Amino acid sequence: MLIDRLPRPFLDEMRTLLGESEYERYLAAMEETPLSGLRVNSLKISNERLLAAFGNLDPVLWTSNGFYCETGGEYTSHPYYYAGLYYMQEPSAMSSAALLGAEPGEHVLDLCAAPGGKSTQIAADLRGEGFLLSNDLSASRARALLKNIELMGIGNCCISCEDSERLKREYPLYFDRILVDAPCSGEGMFRKHPAVIKAWLEHGKDFYCPVQAKLLDDASEMLVPGGTLLYSTCTYNLNENEKQIQAFLDRHPDFAIDPIPAKNGLSASAFLPGTVRLFPQCARAEGHFVARLKKAGERTEHRRQGGVQRGKQEEQLLRNLQPALEEFFARSLWKPDFSRLKLQGDYVLEIPKGDVLRPSLRYLRTGLLLGQVSHGRFKPSQALAMYLRAEDWKDSVSFPADDPAVRRYLRGETVDATESGSGYRLFCVDSYPLGFVKQDKQRYKNLYLPGWRMQR
Repeated sequence: MLIDRLPRPFLDEMRTLLGESEYERYLAAMEETPLSGLRVNSLKISNERLLAAFGNLDPVLWTSNGFYCETGGEYTSHPYYYAGLYYMQEPSAMSSAALLGAEPGEHVLDLCAAPGGKSTQIAADLRGEGFLLSNDLSASRARALLKNIELMGIGNCCISCEDSERLKREYPLYFDRILVDAPCSGEGMFRKHPAVIKAWLEHGKDFYCPVQAKLLDDASEMLVPGGTLLYSTCTYNLNENEKQIQAFLDRHPDFAIDPIPAKNGLSASAFLPGTVRLFPQCARAEGHFVARLKKAGERTEHRRQGGVQRGKQEEQLLRNLQPALEEFFARSLWKPDFSRLKLQGDYVLEIPKGDVLRPSLRYLRTGLLLGQVSHGRFKPSQALAMYLRAEDWKDSVSFPADDPAVRRYLRGETVDATESGSGYRLFCVDSYPLGFVKQDKQRYKNLYLPGWRMQR
C-alpha cells in the first residue's frame, strides 16, 4: 500500500492540516488510481471536433478545454497527438495557467516553464497575439519545453535558459502577467509519482522555500503596475504555500491577493483567504496550491515597440536570401514578415512582434523557426509545418487518421504519392499538418523530424 511508504512526519502534518475526518478521506483517496488528462490545443482544434474523434470525455472543471482520459498508450500514440491537437497533462496542473487568465496581446512570462504544459496553455489563451517568454534554468529541461512549443504550433514565444536575477535586470516592469509554478517538495504528487518521496526524504520539506521566495521577489520587479502574478506549487506544505505568500505580501505592500473562487473542485484555503488548494479527496486530481496576486497601479503601454535589431552584415545576408524565401513561400498563403526575420547561422527565424529580445540573455529559441538555407535553397523546419494550417499551403495532402500512410510517415518512411507532382507539400492527417514532404513524381520524400518519429 502507498500509505505504508509515506513518511510519518508528512502524515502527521496532513492530519493536522486536514482534521481527522478529512484526513481519513485523504488516506482513502491516496489508494485510488491517479487520473490522467488531456488539454485540447485550441490554437488548432475545437473541443467539439476532438471529442468527436475520441468520444465523450469528462471535463476538468477548472479549465475550459481539459478532459479526463484513461491512462495508457491510446492517446500518446494517436496521430492527433503528433499533430499537436492536444497536450497530455495532469488535471490539477491545468489550474495554474487557467487562473492566470492571459489575454490576446499581452506580454506573459512563464518563469519555471519546463516541460511546457502551462506555457502551451498560456499560448493558446494569447491566440497568437502578444508575446510569451518561457523560461527554465535547466537547458536539458528547456529542450523538452522547446519540442512542446513547436508541436503545439506556437510562433509568438521565446525560450530562455536564465535565472530570475538576470531576467529581472533585462525585463524590468515588462510583463502583464507572470506565472511562477515554483519548484517544490512535491507532496501533492506522492500518489502519481511515488519516486518523489525519496527526494522529499533527502531534502526535507522546506528545501525549496528560499528558492521560491527569490523567484517571487524577482518576478515582482518584472511585473507592470496593475499586472497579475500567479504562484502555484504541487505540494501541501504550509511553508511553501500560504506562509510563503504571506511573507511575500509583507515584503511587498504594493501587492494584494486577487481572490480565486472556491468552486468546481477548488477548495478554499483555511490559512490564507482568497487562495485555493486541490486535494485528491475533493477534486479528481493530485495535490496543488494556487495564489493569484495583483500589483497596485494601472496598466499602461510602457514597452518600446521597436523591431528586430540587425547589423549591416545580417541585413545583407537576408537580402541575399530573400529570393529563396520568396520562391518557397510562393506556395503558401501565409507569408513571413521580412521585417521580423533574423538569422542564427544559416537558420531563419521570425521574431515575435515588439522589442522582445535582450542580447545578453541565453535563448534556446527566439520565435518561429522557419527553416534552413543551404546553397541558396530553403528547407522548411518541422516547427513551420506545425505552425501552418492545411489551408495555408496550396499543395497540402491529407490522409485519414486510420490510413496506414499516416503511421508510415510518422515512422519516417517514404510514402506513395496520391498524384503526380513535385516540390514541397504539407503532409496532414484529417487536414491537420504533421510535417513536410518533398514530392518526386509518385513518391513523397519524408521530411519528418527524426527526433519526433514514432517508435512503434
